[in-house]
Parts: sequence; structure tokens; C-alpha cells
Amino acid sequence: MRTKVMVIDDHEVVLHGIASALSKNEELEIVALISDPREVLRAVEQKKPDIVIMDLAMPHLNGIECTYQIRKIGPKIKIIIYTMHSYRDFLAHLLKAGISAYVLKSSPLSDLTMAIEVVRKNGTFFSDNAPEFFSAHLQDLLQKGEKTDPFDLLSPRERQVFQMLAEGNSIKKTAEYLCISPKTVETHKYHIMEKLNLRSMAEWTKEAIKRGIVSI
Repeated sequence: MRTKVMVIDDHEVVLHGIASALSKNEELEIVALISDPREVLRAVEQKKPDIVIMDLAMPHLNGIECTYQIRKIGPKIKIIIYTMHSYRDFLAHLLKAGISAYVLKSSPLSDLTMAIEVVRKNGTFFSDNAPEFFSAHLQDLLQKGEKTDPFDLLSPRERQVFQMLAEGNSIKKTAEYLCISPKTVETHKYHIMEKLNLRSMAEWTKEAIKRGIVSI
């Protein structure tokens, strides 16, 4: 039986580039190419992929939160993060969320194909040029007594609001996208600022950039 692969990236060129590279492997079946983050969870439920290859920073839904939600739908789904970002701050969060591989887009494409093969055999894979901190201390991140990250205190909805406002969306647009009232968005905004100790939207944006949730 062929391994079902889903690719998620908001850049069409990347999607089709990966699909073209993987189409040569007869043991893989590309079941979906997703460019709209709003379609991700529905597609996962319908297609039931074995492996998801996903960008880390996508509009309205970041890779960390998406990983948590995909794992809720299918705990056995293997997730490969394929990204240009190599920030150290959220690598522990990705590991806790349950990723199986972390490949930088600056790496050779062979790294991605190798990651797929390793993950298919229930292994983990990280690019040679991924942060040394991550590869050298992969297991320690879960075992050491780390201080609680305030970001962990945010609910899934608050994380969505955090990202959308950091991307520059208005309260009204965020409310419409999430199908909630503007007043509810304002409440979430207040709670987020309180939990993360943010005093302005400038600090809000800096926090999002630091965590790789939005790009500069």
C-alpha cells in the first residue's frame, strides 16, 4: 500500500515543486495540495494522509497550531515541517506538538525526500543545517525542567486571534474570518495581552516575529 502524502504551503510554486519531485516515487501517493489554510483540517479529515508536509508560517494559521490540530484528528499522522525559518525559540514547541521532521527550504531537495523515507519508518529527521541547538539537544528539550512559556497559556482560539492581528488584520476582519463577534475578538485581545504581558501592538508584532508566526 502506498503512503498517502498531503502537502500544505501557501505558495503554489512550492506545492507543485514538491509534488513533481515526489511523483517519481511509486511508493508515495499525493492525495492533496493545499494552499488555503482554511481547507487544511477539512482535507486532513477527508483524505486521511499518512504524512503531512507543511510550511511553518502560513496566513491565519501557523504551523505549530496546525500541527496540534492535525494530531487531534489523526494521532498517527507524521508531520514534516518544511520551512525557510530556523528560529530557535519555537523548536521545542514543534517537538512537543508532535512533528517527525524539520527540513529547511535552503537545504537540498534530497533532504526532504530522505525525511519522508525516515519518517515512513517511524524515525525522526532534521536537516544538517537546522539549528545546532535543535539537533544536539533534541531529547533534552522535553526532559529538562523548562519554565512555563506564557504562550502555552493561550487557547487555540487566542492563538488564531494572536496571529491574525499580528498579520495586520482588523478586529472586524478577524471576527468575520473566525465567525465570532468583534466584541469577542476584543476580549481575546485583552486576555492575550494580559497573558503575554504585552503593552502595545508594536510589542505584539515583535512577539509574533520572534516566534516565527509572522515574517518581517
